[in-house]
Amino acid sequence: MADLTQPFEADLSGMTADQVLDHLIQLRTIKHDIEAADDKALDRLDELAEAGEIDRGGFSHNDWGVSWSAGKAAYVYPANVQELEEELKEARDAAKAAGTATKTTGNPFWTIKRPGS
Repeated sequence: MADLTQPFEADLSGMTADQVLDHLIQLRTIKHDIEAADDKALDRLDELAEAGEIDRGGFSHNDWGVSWSAGKAAYVYPANVQELEEELKEARDAAKAAGTATKTTGNPFWTIKRPGS
């Protein structure tokens, strides 16, 4: 397996803007590749569970806890509730337009996108 630690241990203090950006792009590429590999491993874990080779009820492996979840509950609301939500959205939009809504700003962050995304 490739040694992925070097990009994480880089000394950024002497880097130029271009070098920092190149470094970030390298990290994002590695992150994307790791997430894709993780997704494949999770798919295989699902296959193993379906085959009865592992227990979805939860277990420990090398001191790591492993458990399966059916997913977060979500609700589809009846039409009258959806209409109330639409009215609320319209009221919020009207308050923004009238200047009576108070705008706040969250924490700052960078967005870095892959080419073609």
